[in-house]
Amino acid sequence: MQTFNNQFNPIHNAHAIVEVIVFFGFPQGELGPHIVDRFLELKTELSEDFPSNNLFQMFEVKISEDYPSLHPKVGFELRRLKIDDSIEWLIRITPDSISIHCLDYSRWNHVYPMVEKYSESIFEKLKGVGVSPSSIGLKYVDQFVFRGEPKDYDIANLFKRDSSVLHTRSFSSGCQWHSHSGWFEKIEGLGEVLSQINIDSVIQEPQRYIISIDHTGTYHNQIEGENLLCDSTFRALFADRIHELNKSLLSDLLTDKMQRRINLGSEDMT
Repeated sequence: MQTFNNQFNPIHNAHAIVEVIVFFGFPQGELGPHIVDRFLELKTELSEDFPSNNLFQMFEVKISEDYPSLHPKVGFELRRLKIDDSIEWLIRITPDSISIHCLDYSRWNHVYPMVEKYSESIFEKLKGVGVSPSSIGLKYVDQFVFRGEPKDYDIANLFKRDSSVLHTRSFSSGCQWHSHSGWFEKIEGLGEVLSQINIDSVIQEPQRYIISIDHTGTYHNQIEGENLLCDSTFRALFADRIHELNKSLLSDLLTDKMQRRINLGSEDMT
């Protein structure tokens, strides 16, 4: 008979991060097909880092007074895979956004320079076309696993009861619940940033529950015609500030025991 330890554990031994995403948003329709075509050159230029790629088509539904209509949009992905064929790194380009995904997180000082390297390649393709992003975002997805009987599930063993980012009903809602919130806050050197934190506890299979923490910080251009996001120095400042904000929110949310378990604040893992 299989037994469980009835404890919450990070998805990885040393940390709980399953994905880090840096994304750039563009005004709708601004990345037209002729611009997306320019990015196809990245398939060759970044082939050493991303040996796999995939062209895909999406459909946007528009509702008019008379009837809905479908509008096709083309995008593509550059991928680097792990030995087990799961994704390690991903660049996704669509007509409305560009995102860089790291699904093999080690430490911030290793991951961010790689993100900026790929960002530079992307922004090189935007030179001279009169198009620039209207927003930049940094998203962290952390996961914890509980294996055990539902009667032994107590989220207070993972999260602080007095956390400012978690609804109190989460502690009395059993094994499956959601707590989603968002707010604007002023961050030094950036101005107003939208912070959103979505926390979900869901059953994955009998006696296995996944608790996900999805935190996103997004900066939107705050002055018409602002072009800060094309500046690598500003992007680095934004990433550093949101990285620190993420750590602060996790410190507010996780018990002291779990913070030590995932080395929160350690230079080796953050």
